[in-house]
Amino acid sequence: MPRNTTEKNDQEDKHSFPQEEESLQSLCQQIREKRISKKLSLESVSGHLHIATKILKAIEDGKPENGPTPVFFRGLVRTYCQFLELDKTEIIDKIDNFLKVEDPSERLNIKNLQPVASIKKPQPIRNIITILVILISGYLIYSFNSMQKSFFITEDNATNQKYVAEEKAIIKVKKTVATKIQETANVDKSFTEKMELKKELTVVTNLGEIKTETAKSTEKKLVTNLLEPLTLEVEAIEGTWVSISVDGKEIKDYRLEADEIQQWEAKENYLLTLGNSQVVRVLLNGREIETNRTNHLLRDWLVNANLMP
Repeated sequence: MPRNTTEKNDQEDKHSFPQEEESLQSLCQQIREKRISKKLSLESVSGHLHIATKILKAIEDGKPENGPTPVFFRGLVRTYCQFLELDKTEIIDKIDNFLKVEDPSERLNIKNLQPVASIKKPQPIRNIITILVILISGYLIYSFNSMQKSFFITEDNATNQKYVAEEKAIIKVKKTVATKIQETANVDKSFTEKMELKKELTVVTNLGEIKTETAKSTEKKLVTNLLEPLTLEVEAIEGTWVSISVDGKEIKDYRLEADEIQQWEAKENYLLTLGNSQVVRVLLNGREIETNRTNHLLRDWLVNANLMP
C-alpha cells in the first residue's frame, strides 16, 4: 500500500511542471493577444519601451530562459504589461509568481559576520609613558628651535652691521664721484659758454663785413645806374598805344603797330601808361622788366633804375 502511494505522488509531481508551463505560456499568450488587439508590432513596442525585440518575443512565448537574468526578466515583463494596460492582479502578479518559482537562485544572502574583538581594558602605565614621551619630545623640539633662533639673530646682527658699513662706504664713494662729475660739468659748461661767445662774435663780425660789402655793392650799383642813361624799349606784339613822360617832361602819346619797337632815353625815370599791358614787352637797358598784367590798362607806371634785374 505505501508503495502505491509513492508512485501516485511521483506521477502527480511529473504532471505539475507541465501544468505550470502551460499556465505561464497561456498568460504570456494573453500578452501577445493584447498587443495584436492594439494593432502594435514588436518593433513599435521595442521603439517605445527600448526593449529588444528578442526579449519581447521571449516574454510572449513564456520562455524566460531566452531572456536576461530572472530578476531583470520579471522587471521587463512588468513594464511590458503596464504598457499594454493589462490587469495587475489577473495577469502581472500571476506571471511574477510563476517567474519567482522558476528562479532557484533567489535565496537569502546570509553573510558571515566576523566576531567583534573584545575591548581591552585600559592600561594606565602605558598611557602615562605615552604622555611623558610626548611632553619630553615637545620640550626638546622647543629647546632646539629656541637655540637655533638665537643663533640666527646673532648672525643677522653681525651681517646687518657689516651691511651698514658697506652701505656707508658706497654712499661716500657715490658722493665723491658726484662732486667730481659736477666739477667737470661746470668746467665743460664754462668752456662751452666761452666757445659759443666766440662763435657769436665771429658771426657778428662776419655779418658786419657782409653788410659793409653789400652796402658798398649797392652804392656802387646806384652810382653806376646814375651815371649810365636809362634806355626804355617797348615792343608791341599786337597793335596798341602808349603814353610816356621822360624825366618829368611833357607826356606824349604813341601808336604802336604789331611787331613795332619804340625806344626812349632818360637820365632818371619814365612815367609810362600802357593801353594793353598784355600785348607788350618792356625792356630797361636791354633787360626785360616785369609788367603788371592784371588789367589791360596800366596807368602812370614809374620806371627807374630800381626796376633793373
